[in-house]
Amino acid sequence: MTANGVNIQQISFNQSHDRNPVVRPNGDILFSRWEHVGDRNRFAIFRTKPDGTDMFVLYGAHSPGNSFLHPRDMDPAGAYSGFLTSSLMSLSGTHEGGSLMLVDAANYSEYNTPANRNVQALGGQAQITAQSLNDGRGLSRYGRVTSPFPLWDGTDRVLVGYRPCEVTRDGDVVSCATLSSAEIARLNDEERTEAEVAADPVQDNVPPSYAIYMYDPSKQTWLNVAAPPSGFMYTDPVALQQRPEPNAADPTNVDPTLAAQNLALIEVRSVYDTDGLDRMGTSMLAAADLPSGCTTAIEKTAPTDPLDTRNLVADLLRIKDPADPAYNCAPARFVRAVRAVAPQANMMGMREAIGETDFEPQQILGYAPVEPDGSFKLQVPADTPLALAIVDAKGRGIQTHLNWIQVRPGERRTCDGCHSPRRGAALNSGSIVNTLATALLPSMSGAHQSGETMASLRTRLDPTALSLGADMVYTDVWADTSRGGVARAPITVRYTGNTNPADDLATAVPVNGIINYAEHIQPLWTRNRGGNTCTGCHNDPAKLSLQGTTSGTGRLLSYDELLIGDPVIDAGTGLPVTRIEDGVPVIVRGAAVVETMSGNAGGLARMSRLTEILFGEELMAGAAARTAHPNPPGTAPNHATILNAAERRLVTEWMDLGGQYFNDLTSSPSVVNVAAALTQASFEAQVQPVLRASCSAGCHQPGGNAGASQTTPSYARNRFILTGDPGGDYNVTLTMISDTCNAAANYLLSRPSTVPHPAGAAGQSAAVLPVGSAGYTAIANWITSGCTP
Repeated sequence: MTANGVNIQQISFNQSHDRNPVVRPNGDILFSRWEHVGDRNRFAIFRTKPDGTDMFVLYGAHSPGNSFLHPRDMDPAGAYSGFLTSSLMSLSGTHEGGSLMLVDAANYSEYNTPANRNVQALGGQAQITAQSLNDGRGLSRYGRVTSPFPLWDGTDRVLVGYRPCEVTRDGDVVSCATLSSAEIARLNDEERTEAEVAADPVQDNVPPSYAIYMYDPSKQTWLNVAAPPSGFMYTDPVALQQRPEPNAADPTNVDPTLAAQNLALIEVRSVYDTDGLDRMGTSMLAAADLPSGCTTAIEKTAPTDPLDTRNLVADLLRIKDPADPAYNCAPARFVRAVRAVAPQANMMGMREAIGETDFEPQQILGYAPVEPDGSFKLQVPADTPLALAIVDAKGRGIQTHLNWIQVRPGERRTCDGCHSPRRGAALNSGSIVNTLATALLPSMSGAHQSGETMASLRTRLDPTALSLGADMVYTDVWADTSRGGVARAPITVRYTGNTNPADDLATAVPVNGIINYAEHIQPLWTRNRGGNTCTGCHNDPAKLSLQGTTSGTGRLLSYDELLIGDPVIDAGTGLPVTRIEDGVPVIVRGAAVVETMSGNAGGLARMSRLTEILFGEELMAGAAARTAHPNPPGTAPNHATILNAAERRLVTEWMDLGGQYFNDLTSSPSVVNVAAALTQASFEAQVQPVLRASCSAGCHQPGGNAGASQTTPSYARNRFILTGDPGGDYNVTLTMISDTCNAAANYLLSRPSTVPHPAGAAGQSAAVLPVGSAGYTAIANWITSGCTP
């Protein structure tokens, strides 16, 4: 904005909040950025220029603790010059308070990632209070702090909001210092139910009464500066002290041609230049990724930079030499660019529409080749949340981008590598980037300019290569086979227009990079393949059903079958295992066929058992998934040949994006088909009493009775578990409904009205819920109330 406060412009573009901005002494803006992509859900400390360019994580993307909030620079002239203060806390359950952290941002990008070898390996962050404060949920015996404000007066003192630890005992407010060890243990027990918590005479329910204190870390003293009246809190203190005016940050030179098109440019010097945690290295790969004749995917060598903190780095000189076997062993072939799809304002039913995943709707923008040295350079939309995934030769993401990145219009952004917040020189620089193998085509090596990566060289000679392509198309333009070079095999995977028409999609083709499950994935399962039609075998929910019928969630049955794991069964009792989550019992479920939890940034398709079965390869699925979903029997068709190349690409893309049900929430149907009349209120009044009497008292209770019938395969795969929680029971009951216009056809009624139930139960002469009984009729009436012919 201008000096008079007008012409306010947005400079950050994130799917979640960016907060606590402050101007640094060098003129940059320091702030906390909410990184919420998939199962990643935390705040890290970011920095950017005032115009929003050059935005990058400064600290805390992979460090202990959840959310680094309220970051500010310590006194640049004090003992802690180069350090930041921050209040570190959980995302919830803390009343916006946590521990008071001192972050050595000058020497560390993470707690275990020093800037160079002259800095000790660990030491990026530390609490500076004498007593350790809880930076997570639950009781913090010595209180909590929030919104620190360092003084720049040579004293290194910090103004901070502080609240003591207080609880109620029998309704009276008491200090946590009075608590017994047993009381503390109970308050910290996250496995208690809501009823157990409510019955406890000791409650952690005192409203926070933050007061402003002056904290002196050298003396470990606290001086109360301002105490609030009863029922109020004081936070976010500011010291009215004179400070040097921040430097004026040099504006970023932008490309006016790109800016006019609302485009920007991103260059990564090498995807193999990753951090010491190997987030884009061999740990993300499997033995099946190795081409024939290769023993190592990414050749390693000692770094040439004496200050590099890594013991081994990618050997780019070998990887980019067409005469070296490493040239054809390296896995990266493409970069896939995606953008977040923002929902419309006031849209209802979004969570159900997105599906059984923490990933938001996404749109594939396109693909670009990764050059042999691991570099790529491409044009992308500006001012929009973006993510980049490195893709192998078969179209499977090697990693998942777990934070949104952005570029401003006309910005030319260069990154050293992938998943690499480390400091130091780029691996693909200096003598490495300027050393050219003799097995390169002279037309390419002869045009090389000092400092150019292969991507910079290629796109300078052919500017059209900067544009993202809709398909994965790779041609080796580097190897000179007359000089001993061995060219990489060409790759072409299109939805349609493949050299072999049998490799084309025969079902709906995604438009503009949007993949919706019902429109694009379900038709693959029902496509007529003769004896190999997927739904010909996969039609039993007790095993795996890929049928296109509608379940009670409003989604297709096959989607829920692929995305929701089966209950974990206690080997001793044969009963479903439960855990307490926020005071409510929930079912512990095993691995699903499709993985939507990214873990250490792994590619989701590679981590999914479905991919392993469809490609006939063991990739990165877990042992639990392989046990729960074993390979098809030898009598079954070869699943690795059932889908063609375009179909495997489509399924892989859908999984890599996160397995959403809808990636376009405005598509038709724009929301999930939920039977509006089947409300939770009507369920609680009409159906839950019947279930409690007939079902949850037996096999379908989380701590149900013992019995041989409960250990049969049909029970072990049973997803209908009733915990007694109205919301949970309502949602799981909806999964047992697929046709509201034909009540008897739904599993909720057809199974308990059949003898025996469960299948294989011995000695059963009467149905659990006979047809025509009062309970049967009540449930049937409730189901049909949702019918909209």
